[in-house]
Amino acid sequence: MASVATVVLSLIVLQTTTACSGASDEPNAAATGPVPSALPAEELVDGIVASIRASKAAPEASDSSAQDPEDGAAPADGAAPADGAAPADGAAPTEGAAPTEGAAQGEAAQDEAAPGTVSTPWGPLSAADRDLVVKVRLAGLWEIPTGRQAARRAFRAVTRKNLGEIARQHELLDAEVREVAAELRVPLPDEPNDDQKGWMAEISAKKGLAYDQVAVMRLRLAHGKIFPAIGAVRASTRNTLIRGFAESAAKFVNTHMGLLEGTGLAGDHALPPAPTVSAVPSTVPSGEPVPSAPPATSLLDGGSHHSSDGQ
Repeated sequence: MASVATVVLSLIVLQTTTACSGASDEPNAAATGPVPSALPAEELVDGIVASIRASKAAPEASDSSAQDPEDGAAPADGAAPADGAAPADGAAPTEGAAPTEGAAQGEAAQDEAAPGTVSTPWGPLSAADRDLVVKVRLAGLWEIPTGRQAARRAFRAVTRKNLGEIARQHELLDAEVREVAAELRVPLPDEPNDDQKGWMAEISAKKGLAYDQVAVMRLRLAHGKIFPAIGAVRASTRNTLIRGFAESAAKFVNTHMGLLEGTGLAGDHALPPAPTVSAVPSTVPSGEPVPSAPPATSLLDGGSHHSSDGQ
């Protein structure tokens, strides 16, 4: 009897161990856990500034050859995305002819199978989608304290006004990014990355007009780098919540670039390099006739010489 009991007990232990092991391997198990939360960026400013001061980070070289910012993004009038509230079933059809049901299912299946893509009520969520959410959060974590500091310390009144407005708008954007991240279950950072901390230290070390110039340079470079990245996500995402968020972020970035350029300090050193292109026409030399082109509508039917009466 003792040996039988021992065997039965062993079987129970084995079954329990197997069940626990299977539960831990469930790929979507984490989706049922608590939604990651993040504090408002403005509540973290004091801690971020204190950590910058404590680290005594040496400023990087302040010329334009220093590493260009590639942080998150900034940007717009704070309005919540118009299409971000209503969940969609999946991928939006490409503009033009509506895809067949089978084609739409095939595209959705392909998106789901892409590395790093997960399923959400708003459609597939790609790694690039999540990266944009994180970058926008990171932007607020260094641009809010930088803008607030500039509102007090900048040499010129226009710099104080415009950078202070950037900080204010980032608080609105941070509220939006935290809401989107909670819906999509994306963890957010609570402090700037090392590059951003270096830029903050570099700006803080300047005085007078040099302070304004370096602050505008760093902020304008950052916005110039993220602007095309937002456009790429807006154009490619299959997630309707991210699509609306990208539209809102693009408005913020565009507004902030205008504010920075409005300081009069966003010269060549504050702009990222132009994209590489090919097969573009050369300009017509001065003194030669200015090139002209007929309206596109006149070319639709093969030219204006074709009239409706056949003449």
